[in-house]
Amino acid sequence: MSLRAGPHTGLQVLKIDAGQLRLGMYVCELDRPWIEAPFLFQGFLLKDPDDLMTLRSLCRHVYIDLYKTSINIEKLESAAPKLPAPAYPVTTDIRAELPAAARRYGETLDAVRELLGSLECGRDASTHETPVLVQGCVESIIRNPSAMLWLSRIKHRDQYTAEHCMNVGVLAMALGRKLGLGRKHIELLGLCGMLHDVGKMRLDQAILNKLGRLTADEFEHVKLHVTYGHEELSRDADLPAEVLNVALSHHERLDGRGYPRGLPAASLDFYTRACAIVDAYDAITSRRCYSDAQSSATALKILYENRGVQFDEQLVVQFIECIGIYPPGALVELNSGEVGVVLSVDPDNRLSPRVGLVRDTHKRAMQQRVVDLAEQSGVAPTERLRVAQVLVDGSYGVDLETFTLDNIRLGY
Repeated sequence: MSLRAGPHTGLQVLKIDAGQLRLGMYVCELDRPWIEAPFLFQGFLLKDPDDLMTLRSLCRHVYIDLYKTSINIEKLESAAPKLPAPAYPVTTDIRAELPAAARRYGETLDAVRELLGSLECGRDASTHETPVLVQGCVESIIRNPSAMLWLSRIKHRDQYTAEHCMNVGVLAMALGRKLGLGRKHIELLGLCGMLHDVGKMRLDQAILNKLGRLTADEFEHVKLHVTYGHEELSRDADLPAEVLNVALSHHERLDGRGYPRGLPAASLDFYTRACAIVDAYDAITSRRCYSDAQSSATALKILYENRGVQFDEQLVVQFIECIGIYPPGALVELNSGEVGVVLSVDPDNRLSPRVGLVRDTHKRAMQQRVVDLAEQSGVAPTERLRVAQVLVDGSYGVDLETFTLDNIRLGY
């Protein structure tokens, strides 16, 4: 803890550990650029518990303006930092959460489809119910993010745009949970993600869904979706500025080579940085009219290789930890040759998930058999089952949607 002259004349600024932050303090500086944190103002009186939680999660230390702080801090000097416990412990089992999450996911996806359909037909589209639906998704993600992440892997080639918007919202909220953000910031991430691509409805759909490589002119047309999206969302005066900005800027890059404005890293806010990462991940792992899906492992590798150049480095690392090597819903092959779907993963034992096996060693269909790779006591190390590789969704005829519905209906 140290006292020094602040960035503005006449201010005295106290550096404190983030764990010592209290409501009533005026935060005037962070241990990182303001652009990398989800706050609208660069300096504010700390009044919201969500903002307090977010600062404690993102920062190691902050600077407070003593003159604008509204509480007595005389005893702060001797107080030990109170570091928060894990922000969001898992409170429900995946088997209990999956049916509830499926209902929330389905309701929200239907609303996204209706919104995009209205825009495609040139009708005015209301986004008023979207924040309420996002709140329901956040509740599920906070209880146990595995369920929504599992559902986000069920994809249909002919419904790409709607499912992509939905899934970017889910992935963004899961990242916000992993970062320990306050709920209002997680909800805002979800809203940004779900509305980021609405501008695609104003494009020539024949070009958007073209099989094969786009011409230079066609690509320039597709790039207009960010401007169109910003224009459409600007019609709703109630939408937060961050949502409009993400719609316009989610294809910008840290190196300034993105579009539409070629903005430098210093102009890219937290929500744009986060949504750019999850947008790319979902696109890479989706089947599209012009390309097949790639595995989660491949997508994470691409993100990691482009950290610090295209994507925010710290957020990429956090997102990789959020998704994990074997995310729920991922199709995997064991060293036995059997194939199954990851059901859940213990955060303390990420390399040994619980798997629902549906293909035998010869890749023939079999009745689901659940194995917990973390529970193999008494088995010789050389004979223990383990994940040999992550497969592309749909490999060996495994349909994730059918598998999921069966598990919701029957449990596992």
